[in-house]
Amino acid sequence: MRSVVFILFMPLWMGNLTAQRDSTWVRAGSAELVLHPGIYADFAAFRTNRPTYPLTGVVNDQDIPVRDLRSGGRMFVRDTTGSRKEVQLDRQWGLSQNNGVYIRAGIGFYRIGMMGSLCHVLFEQNQRDWDPYGYPFGGSTVRTVQQQYVLDMETGAFQPFTAATMEVILARDEVLKAEWDTLPPKKRGQEVLVLFLRRYNERHPLYFPR
Repeated sequence: MRSVVFILFMPLWMGNLTAQRDSTWVRAGSAELVLHPGIYADFAAFRTNRPTYPLTGVVNDQDIPVRDLRSGGRMFVRDTTGSRKEVQLDRQWGLSQNNGVYIRAGIGFYRIGMMGSLCHVLFEQNQRDWDPYGYPFGGSTVRTVQQQYVLDMETGAFQPFTAATMEVILARDEVLKAEWDTLPPKKRGQEVLVLFLRRYNERHPLYFPR
């Protein structure tokens, strides 16, 4: 439900940011880009480069400033009244530190491996399978599997990195969509998906506000 609400309201702030791009935005991959460190409560905080909880205000349970957001343990911030409030990390959208971004997915936080208008994320997830040979009359087993997802920076959607997902996104680019349509389904494997993702990012550069 939270994702649906965000997508409905996103054009309001996106339009405002786009209007400022000429003077205040920096292209992703540029040495000038600084992703401010902290905790993102939602996608909008990441997209605007404004952490909901900046790292400078995050402390541990002993009121000592936190240096590594991925170190685990309880974390707190001060609210407007000066009272200490705990931040539940497993309920946050993501983290930023050392100019890297980590999304909450699967069983933890995982770094965006390829940053662009389409961000590629590889993460691990626990999967429960039925084992007919489990004691005494069958049972379930849990195994960890890798998942590949793509984060669409235009909509905030976080979806499986599949041919079906890419086909919908590529419809925004007539040139790439025409090339995609010439490929038979059996040719739309992993290497081709990565190729089109890279080409989309080249044709549609990603910018962040300073």
